[in-house]
Amino acid sequence: MWFADRVRRGVTFADIGTDHAKLPVYLIKSGKAARAIASDIGEGPIARARTYIAMNGLSNKIDTYIGDGIAHLNITAPADIAICGMGGETIVNIIDGAPFVKNPDMRIMMQPMTDFTMLRKYLAENGFYPITEDIIESDGRMYQCMIYGYNGEKYDLSDAEAELGVKCIEARSETFVKYVKRRYNIVKKCLDGKNTAGIDASEEKALLANYEEILNGEVI
Repeated sequence: MWFADRVRRGVTFADIGTDHAKLPVYLIKSGKAARAIASDIGEGPIARARTYIAMNGLSNKIDTYIGDGIAHLNITAPADIAICGMGGETIVNIIDGAPFVKNPDMRIMMQPMTDFTMLRKYLAENGFYPITEDIIESDGRMYQCMIYGYNGEKYDLSDAEAELGVKCIEARSETFVKYVKRRYNIVKKCLDGKNTAGIDASEEKALLANYEEILNGEVI
């Protein structure tokens, strides 16, 4: 529901990697989205999506597509585009292949599974700015969720900002602090292993310093 609560009223909503199309169905039934698109690279997910859409009587209100990325989709502004459950590098490739998303009336809603630093640095270098970011915990797992808009202004990010998100660092929520502590312990084990093996661990040392600064020295 994190993304559903933040979709703007009256926009076109596009769900990339939709699987069952539950989010587009919810947004159309609730009246929040004016139009919806459900897209996935696989035939199986789209078949499931079409079944679920039909069960809810929305086959004439939600368009479904099989394909890679978003360049082939007829997305018109204002639009909120969700790209979730993929690696950050894949999300970068999707955005980079669709120049039309460089539009102030479009927002990109992302939940990357990996490569957070790469993704945020790409967004910063291409004029996308963070509207909101958060760490969400579900079933014991933590996810980085972010919504970005476009204004064409490039900016620089520190390593900590690129990995963890400017808005997350500013808000410093309880879940965020828990996430940083978890990351600290993971990186600390990696550093200890490299030190034992006599391998350079400068990258891990830099990460730990960032985490300690964010946590004000409080680590477990």
